[in-house]
Amino acid sequence: MNTQSRLTVLTRPWHANFTESNHLGQAFLAEPHKFDKVLTRVFTASRLADNPLTAMTKGMGRTSEIESFDWEWELMGASSRPLTAIAAAVGTGINNTAFTLTMDEDWFKPGDVISPNAGTERILVRIQSGPAPSGGGFAYVCRLQSDDVVSALAVAQAAAGVQWSKMFSVYEEGGDQSGSTTYAMPMKLRSQLSTLRKEYSITGDAANQALVVALMDAEGKVYKDYKWLKYAEAEYWIQWHKEKERILWYGQMANNVAGANGRSARTGPGVQELLKDSHVHIYNTLTETLIREYLLDIFFGRVDMSNRNIVAYTGEYGMLAFHQAMSNASAPFLTVDSKFITGEGRDLAFGGQFVKYIGPNGITLTLRHNPLYDDREINHIIHPSLQVPVESMRFTFLDFGNAGGEANIKYVHKKNGYKLGYVSGLQTPYGPNKGGIMSNAKDAYTMIVHDQCGIQIDDVTRCGELILGLQ
Repeated sequence: MNTQSRLTVLTRPWHANFTESNHLGQAFLAEPHKFDKVLTRVFTASRLADNPLTAMTKGMGRTSEIESFDWEWELMGASSRPLTAIAAAVGTGINNTAFTLTMDEDWFKPGDVISPNAGTERILVRIQSGPAPSGGGFAYVCRLQSDDVVSALAVAQAAAGVQWSKMFSVYEEGGDQSGSTTYAMPMKLRSQLSTLRKEYSITGDAANQALVVALMDAEGKVYKDYKWLKYAEAEYWIQWHKEKERILWYGQMANNVAGANGRSARTGPGVQELLKDSHVHIYNTLTETLIREYLLDIFFGRVDMSNRNIVAYTGEYGMLAFHQAMSNASAPFLTVDSKFITGEGRDLAFGGQFVKYIGPNGITLTLRHNPLYDDREINHIIHPSLQVPVESMRFTFLDFGNAGGEANIKYVHKKNGYKLGYVSGLQTPYGPNKGGIMSNAKDAYTMIVHDQCGIQIDDVTRCGELILGLQ
């Protein structure tokens, strides 16, 4: 046959007399040995380990169902706080004389004994009268609660900006005054869901196209029909759940971006945006001391010592940095330790990895891997020497504990917000259309999935982030 014929799609080289393996390879009559025809992709719908935030919220039953797109919640703060001096004190109090403090609020009453957060020694000051409006603040006439005539306010204690805390209230015999009581009013917070949609289309011919690979699901079942349809659906669900996980971490509040029909394509905040008002610290070198002091800062004076459990999500290089920090801190205690040296004779093994930290004052930290922080597809800032995403060394500390019977972190979804449907033509998801109703004239069908979800953190002050700084 003429090799230039329009029917020719492939020609093979000729050879004569002596045949060698190269000839067969060039002619595509021989092919390399294929060790495994199973395509190692999984159905992420049943494999939440690749989506850790979804696993720890939705997967653990920490969910809230709402009927609107927005939701609100209230957070109660501390019932008392220090007041701040907005001007320097007038007088020092020496020789038991009166002096004036001007504060930012009118909460204190005569008889309240207050103390500043400045100076080398604690002093006690009793409010004698007030408050009286003064220069945008409130003036209190005070005296030192002391019989020492040489006692006086130190320069640091008399300055503007000093915070004064109420200690208690004291009164004279037969007095008719009483101490102040302060009340915390709840803060109202508001967030919103994100609307996600995804689709794929497939023609009738492609749906029945055989593949040279099989598919394996999360339970290890191999799909041996080798059809493109199975691969398309597997890839579709993998990407769908990955995109949902991404918006739970990286979503940013937006209400003014218009979609194709003119309505807003709204998005809700993800974890990282929610934590901007939490304990965020930039670090250069991770150490056990840094981790300890950082966690103490989160919990100190706020969370009971019996309930200081927190989870840190990080990438692979963050896990390595954590291990190195714990190894350095524990080196004096590991000179002889069967947990790091196992086996005997010529079968010795050395190694281990720190993934948990039990700190002082009841702190327990558990390390979890977050695959998103290692994903080069979305993390483009690369560490100059390690050549991995800087995000891989980010630590996101999340306290999932209960507060008032409710989980601190929850997956929020709209009631009936999850929808799944098909737009079918001559091809349907169940095979060729043989007399059924069609939505279009194409030999194809489209699958569309829709969901409305978000993440809620009731109290972000129980969480925080350590972010690697490049200096």
